[in-house]
Amino acid sequence: MSMLHLPRIEASGTPTELGEGIGQALRADVTAMIDRRMQAAEQYFSARGVGGTDRMIEVGAACLEMLADWDIDGWDEHNATASAAGVDTATLYAAANYSDVRDIVCIDLTAGDDEGCTSVAAPASMSTSGQLTVGQTWDLHPLDVDSVVAVHRLPNDQPETWSVTVAGAPTLIGMNQYGVWTGTTNIKVTGVRVGVCYMSLLHRAIRCHDRESAAAVIQHAPRAAAHTFLLADTEGAIELECAATTSTRRDLGKAALVRTNHCVSRSHVDAEAEPPSASSVSRAARAAHLMGRGDLNVEAIRALMKDRDGGVQAINRYPDDGEPTATNACVIGIPQARHMEACRGPADCGAWATLNFVCGS
Repeated sequence: MSMLHLPRIEASGTPTELGEGIGQALRADVTAMIDRRMQAAEQYFSARGVGGTDRMIEVGAACLEMLADWDIDGWDEHNATASAAGVDTATLYAAANYSDVRDIVCIDLTAGDDEGCTSVAAPASMSTSGQLTVGQTWDLHPLDVDSVVAVHRLPNDQPETWSVTVAGAPTLIGMNQYGVWTGTTNIKVTGVRVGVCYMSLLHRAIRCHDRESAAAVIQHAPRAAAHTFLLADTEGAIELECAATTSTRRDLGKAALVRTNHCVSRSHVDAEAEPPSASSVSRAARAAHLMGRGDLNVEAIRALMKDRDGGVQAINRYPDDGEPTATNACVIGIPQARHMEACRGPADCGAWATLNFVCGS
């Protein structure tokens, strides 16, 4: 694989102007992202004999309607993005929030495709810089790597943000000018419903001024499906393990936080839609081992993301592995320093870029 570069765009203004700027800049990429994800959905539904993309778009429309009541700024930006990109609003919402909307249509109760990520947080006491450090790989369908983009938002009346996401989508992994970090990993828990989807949750949380406010946004939201959320700021980190109607919380203490793609809360373990995959269990154990060594810094987190121990079950997942999932992006942040860096693709296949903020705290 040749070295991958991370596209970066900037948008400013009102929520509508942000969306217009993003949609215009990424018009062809948004269409391509939708096409790829709808093809993946067709294969998913066909293999299970349940659902279809028409139903997926219907669900996307219903979830988007709920977003209008919950976060009008996010709704305005989404609609403006779709309009500027020349795509249907519901189809874009369904494609951007693919895992949630697909699971509402058909949550598979057998072993799945192990779609997910590896997320870590190191307390300041374990860091060589004395600063809390967070990071995440984002892993999904291998072809999604072509849709990865870093979006720099400069809103009129909201915090400046950087987000590594897919073309046309809101926040995925990001940080704002106050050092508030947002990240997520996918889990599957029964009880999914029409609700606000995970990327909209992250997009609202990143506009908060601290991690507690961001956590409250997600905990009190009418969530559609299950995800974990890592929310950090200059003082600490919170991990929420959420199903659609329940959530549990872990706070970063003296030990590092590590998360992959299976539940650890007993209330959610009992409701998991599929057993933990070998990959998720392996990645969690390997990441915990590497984080447990101490003396952590950006270089150590980057090395963790490059780790190939375990082959196809490794933290670092290659398209050449022939698995349904590959690493599409990697992001590292130091909230206190407002430092954020990212690459497209696996950590050893992408050119790392620093995403600089222009506003002060």
